[in-house]
Amino acid sequence: MAGCYKLFINNRINIFLVLLLILGGSMPVLAQDSPEFDVDVVSLQPDASGEGTRLDVYTRVPLSNMRFLNTPDGFTATYQVSLDVIRLDENGKRANLVQSPIWDRTVRVASYADTQADNRFDYTTQSLSLDPGDYVFEFQIEDRSSSESYVSDLSVEVKDFQRQIAVSDVLLLKDFDSATNTIYPNVAPRVGSESSPLRIFYELYGTPGDQVKVTRDIVLIGEVSNDQGNTGSASVVYSDEEDATLGARRNQHIVNLPTPELQVGRYAAVVKVESIDGRILDISQKKFTVEWNGLLAHINNLEDAVQQMAYIAKKRDLARIMEPATESGRLARFKEYWEKRDPTPGTVRNERMEEYYYRVSFANQKYSSLQDGWKTDRGQVVVLFGEPDMIEKHPYNFSVKPYEIWYYYSIGRRFIFVDQSGLGDYRLLRPVWDETTWLR
Repeated sequence: MAGCYKLFINNRINIFLVLLLILGGSMPVLAQDSPEFDVDVVSLQPDASGEGTRLDVYTRVPLSNMRFLNTPDGFTATYQVSLDVIRLDENGKRANLVQSPIWDRTVRVASYADTQADNRFDYTTQSLSLDPGDYVFEFQIEDRSSSESYVSDLSVEVKDFQRQIAVSDVLLLKDFDSATNTIYPNVAPRVGSESSPLRIFYELYGTPGDQVKVTRDIVLIGEVSNDQGNTGSASVVYSDEEDATLGARRNQHIVNLPTPELQVGRYAAVVKVESIDGRILDISQKKFTVEWNGLLAHINNLEDAVQQMAYIAKKRDLARIMEPATESGRLARFKEYWEKRDPTPGTVRNERMEEYYYRVSFANQKYSSLQDGWKTDRGQVVVLFGEPDMIEKHPYNFSVKPYEIWYYYSIGRRFIFVDQSGLGDYRLLRPVWDETTWLR
């Protein structure tokens, strides 16, 4: 099949990979918060003739991170994926390099606009065989035209499938084509808040005729369930179970888990296999994050996000956003507010909203102490004007309290912050004679 790659799990279901290009759907790629590429690794039982554990390795690279060259048949980019598989010892320290596979990709698109799209990706897959244990997978992706590289590390626990009945790792699915029995992995461990149902794939292993009880949970995690099936401080938000009779050595399952209005947060999809008398035989889980569709990854609480608009929105606008009784209603009005201020309507990204909440995030990281950084005087200036062109710091002086002067040359502004308490609580000095220091 031209332009695609199929990995056959068996004669019943294939994993469709890349591919000329798959639209990213509901998950936006945002420059400030999204990684340069996503990876996922899934442990599966090997074929009857195989040894060790089979690992399927997936990558997802945004087209916007590639350098495309104009060619007679459109635009072409090439990149190389390098992977170092490092075994960890019993103390969790790196012991030895066990494999170093390398694979190359060529991506072709028809138009220049395709090369700049934030919601288009190239996907790859590779299969490895490893002994059970703990590993670190070190990925490097190098653009062959620009020589620019991106790196990412992933801790991987390779499962042991020697037990009589076992379950594979859980794979999140982006889509499933029932006509061709083709599954599309959702390589990024992120799903949109309006994505329902949550679709997962897993395999059950055993002897034909084995009877088991399978429980599938969606868990809002404090602590994810352990090998004994305990969820600790986690909260189960959805659960179903079924009694099953295994019909083959390898039993593949695609399951839709209803997730209406799943709240933003960190979750795990947990598959637990028990004997009919209630003994836990195996358990597997996949952690993922639920994010608001079309919004930034670091906006994880709507009420906080609305409060953080205090520097730019009128009180009546904030009250209107928070007026609906349901979170979905409040979210709709929140989106409506920002859509009216989108400098590029009709596109995936809202650059104005991105920049504003990037500044809020930066202020929180930089200036939080007893209160959130965006609420401090320095945080307020960052949110309104961005990072300064220059900061003149005067931390130590016997006759003068510590102070900083922030300069914004492009807009002709400066701001003076004084630490009156000596505890790092810098307050904005507002001399009435100096208009360049006024916030409004």
